[in-house]
Amino acid sequence: MKKLTYIFAALVMVAALGSCQQDDSEIVLKKANTETQPTTPPSDAGITPVIITGANNGGNVTCAEVAAFFQLPADYFYCGEKIDYNDGMFAGEFPDGLNVNVTDGVWVAFDMEAPLLIGGFEYIVGAVIVKGGNNANVYYYPGGSMGDFGLAAPVNKSGKPAGLSNLTFCLVKANPIVIALKTYLATPMQDTYKAMGWAVSGGLGVSTDPGLHMGYNYYDFNGVNEFDIVKATIPAIEGVVGAIKATDYWEGNDHFLEVVLELDDANMVFANTYLYVGSLKGYEGRWFMVYPFKAEGDYAAQRVFKINFNEITL
Repeated sequence: MKKLTYIFAALVMVAALGSCQQDDSEIVLKKANTETQPTTPPSDAGITPVIITGANNGGNVTCAEVAAFFQLPADYFYCGEKIDYNDGMFAGEFPDGLNVNVTDGVWVAFDMEAPLLIGGFEYIVGAVIVKGGNNANVYYYPGGSMGDFGLAAPVNKSGKPAGLSNLTFCLVKANPIVIALKTYLATPMQDTYKAMGWAVSGGLGVSTDPGLHMGYNYYDFNGVNEFDIVKATIPAIEGVVGAIKATDYWEGNDHFLEVVLELDDANMVFANTYLYVGSLKGYEGRWFMVYPFKAEGDYAAQRVFKINFNEITL
């Protein structure tokens, strides 16, 4: 199994904006001309692809046509260039920070550690157009995504996905949520608890200098969100002791984010806990004691925070 990774400069995307600039007369999209049945298995994130019949022959769909099909504003996507793939190599470049892997010439994976900074704005992936044979599969990510895998072109006469011939990323402006944590730890004793120091979230922005060592992580609405909880002292990080697991869901008209904190050691519990969920700007420089979500005055083997999105400051 052969994997190829390509990380390229963001300036190429600026030059590629022409792929989105179509006259409205060129975009002819009707539900009757679109196959909505799955043509390959859903991606790992559960995104089922669709085939969109665009104005160009041979399945070369544009981001503008994707926006029109999903009834999105005409300028919803920041559109990438259609990049050909031949003999295990891409003929063009993707933005710096967008990692693209192709396995067996068929299966596409992408990921980014943080939103892409282009022209002073942050972007994540809104859709991916995977072309192979005479058609393309379109994977659309409502709310955007920072990573997925198992994407492929439509199946051909063999009953298997066609080999990849080109790839297009349609980016959307990010309104990212970051998650950060500081929690004190304890171990149960007879009729009391013994303090065991503290732990913090790993991830981005962790300083190696003496101090808190806390990091933050971006929440992905379409991906698996599981981040390390690491025990720390002033001099250094001691190691992973648990996990932060986050997911969002709807209850009627209310949108919730559930954050579950778990420890690996059954003899260790959470003491006072301070959780940050919100914008990166709101996180930077904020003292953990005033994080918006907290649990104080009790001990628990697991912490669960159910947060209405109306309570999250972006």
